Amino acid sequence: MTEHMIGEITLSISSIVYVIWFLPQLWLNFKRKNTDGLSLWMHGLLLLGYSADLLYGFGRDMQWQYRMVTIVGIACLLIQHIQFGRYGLHSRAIKINYFGLTVLACIVYAYALINFTLRHHSKQYYDIAGFLSDVCWMTYLLPQIIKNFMLKSTAGLSVGFVTIAVLLSILDILSTFTLHWDWPSVLASSVTLVKKGVLVFQMVYYRKRTWSASDTRSPRASEVII
Repeated sequence: MTEHMIGEITLSISSIVYVIWFLPQLWLNFKRKNTDGLSLWMHGLLLLGYSADLLYGFGRDMQWQYRMVTIVGIACLLIQHIQFGRYGLHSRAIKINYFGLTVLACIVYAYALINFTLRHHSKQYYDIAGFLSDVCWMTYLLPQIIKNFMLKSTAGLSVGFVTIAVLLSILDILSTFTLHWDWPSVLASSVTLVKKGVLVFQMVYYRKRTWSASDTRSPRASEVII
C-alpha cells in the first residue's frame, strides 16, 4: 500500500467522521436542556469558519466531499445555535453576544447566496475566504479552553465531541504527511492537536476535582461571557 493510498483512505475516513462530529454535543445539549459550560464564542468561530468554507468550497469548486462536510457542519451548528437561543440566554450580555452572532450569520449567508447566484469572483477572492476559514479553525478552541479554566469545569462539553475532534486531528496529520501537503497544513494540524490535548487534559483534571458550592473561585457558567 503506497503513502498516497493511505492518505486517500485517511481523507475519506475524515470526511465520514466530520459528518457525525457535532452529534454527541447536540445530544448533550438537548439532554441537559442547557448549554451552560459551552463557549458561545467557540460556537461562533466554528460557524464563521464553516461559512468561509462554504464560500471557498463552492467558489473554488472543491471536491463534493468537502462541500458535503461543510453543509452538514453548518446544519449542525445552526441547530446548536437554536439550542443556545433556547437554553443558554441567562444574562443580558449573553443575549447581546447571541444577537450579534445571529445578525452576522444572516449577513454572511445572504452574502454567500448573492455570490453563488449573481456574482463571480477571482481565485484570489475565494482564497481570502479560505484564509479566513484557516484562522477560525486555528483559534476556535481558545474560547472554550479559557471558559473551562474560568469555570474550573468541562461539564458543558461532550466527551464524544472532544474524542472525535482528537481523532480528526490525527487523521488530518496522517493525510498531510502521506499526501505531502504544504507546511502550513502540517503546522495547522499539529497546533490544533496540541490545543485539543489541552482540552483533554482539562476534561480529565477538572472532572477529578470536586468543588464545594461555597468555592468562590468557580463562577457559575451563566456568569462567564465567552
